[in-house]
Amino acid sequence: MTASDAESRDLLRLLTGPWLADAVAAAVRLGVIDRLGRGPAAAGDLAGELSLAPDPLLRLLRLLAGLEVLEERGDGFALAPAGELLRSGHPSSMRDLALLYRSDFFAAAWRGLTDAVRTGEQAFEAVHGRDVYTHLAEHPGDAALFDAGMAAGGSPADALPEVYDFSRARHVADIGGGDGSRLAGLLDADAALRGTLQERPQALAGARERLAPHIDRGRCTLAGADFLDEVAAGADVYVLSRVLHNWDDDSCRRILANCAAAMGPAAHLLIVERVMPDDRNPWLSRAFDVHMMVMTAGRERTAGEYEALLRPAGLHTLEVRGLAAEMGVLVAAAL
Repeated sequence: MTASDAESRDLLRLLTGPWLADAVAAAVRLGVIDRLGRGPAAAGDLAGELSLAPDPLLRLLRLLAGLEVLEERGDGFALAPAGELLRSGHPSSMRDLALLYRSDFFAAAWRGLTDAVRTGEQAFEAVHGRDVYTHLAEHPGDAALFDAGMAAGGSPADALPEVYDFSRARHVADIGGGDGSRLAGLLDADAALRGTLQERPQALAGARERLAPHIDRGRCTLAGADFLDEVAAGADVYVLSRVLHNWDDDSCRRILANCAAAMGPAAHLLIVERVMPDDRNPWLSRAFDVHMMVMTAGRERTAGEYEALLRPAGLHTLEVRGLAAEMGVLVAAAL
């Protein structure tokens, strides 16, 4: 193979990327992945079990084997290690992320990228006629898929205890903490810890159910408030996980000022984000930066850019600690 052939194949892999992602999502939707999670099967048997057309299914299975999502064996097809991560019951399942990324409302927003770069307008809003948060509030099905996708694979923030010592903390506040899973994990791990989950009032129902055991024991409270307006006071560790990248700089400064107003002089703020290197950024960070441009008014930022947002609020970065998937934790405190 010549260098030109290799470059052409690499480029074709990029150009056919949406096809490949659609193939993965189709296998998930059709139940193929979960069925193969119970054991290998021949294509014909699989078609009969799942009421699928035999020849199209075989062709889909062969593509997924070529992508190393499946393994093609003498007796049929089985899940490859990557395919295992698409099973519903896998502890780090990325199933819902596969469905979210190829959902109609996500894919349509990305088709607005050309105009977004030309005009500077937000792609999602230009395509859908409303911002992503309004869209989710008006479309419960999309909101459920979005929430499931955001929780898929386990959040890198779930590994916070591996990089930050919570043993000296008495009270943790998870600001914009979603369904409460992350805070529940912290409270499960430390019987002496108390917690506060702050979310918009309409988003608290699921969190109340998830945190019910800790609420019943008086170890956890729920705060229904928008972090653009206020942040719950009284904690000595605050967590902002994958919040700031959704917002423009002015909004980030408001959020951080509200955090600073709530924090005591010795409190820490843990900012969990995909912290971009200052130079030669890995492609994944760059891809998510453009994704934030498509979906929101936000962006991924370097540690220096986060520091520039922290300083006007009277905060500064103590250190940056690494997490998986190019994520990091900025540990911030009062100046």
